[in-house]
Amino acid sequence: NRMFGSLGVLETQYGGQVLIRGKNFYRGGSSPGIYPEGAKANIATFYECIAGGKYDNPTVAPSVRSNLITVMGRTAAYTGNVVTWDETVKSKEKLDGRLEGLEA
Repeated sequence: NRMFGSLGVLETQYGGQVLIRGKNFYRGGSSPGIYPEGAKANIATFYECIAGGKYDNPTVAPSVRSNLITVMGRTAAYTGNVVTWDETVKSKEKLDGRLEGLEA
């Protein structure tokens, strides 16, 4: 990613080097653990919110919606039929996510 300003350029790589090129050069550094550690923290927070009945986390609603859309796509692919949102939400089908060993 590059952001250009009147006095320099900020260069960032997710999980990589971060530096500023310009009048005041700044070497910055790297952030190699940002992705795995960030993902673990996000999953743990999401789990705690859902398990604790706390739905004020702004990522909960779009995450649930995203997962239901994935279920819709899976169902449509497996059945070969058009699947509606209402059918997905009302479905009693149990899905096994096979989450043994998942650490939050």
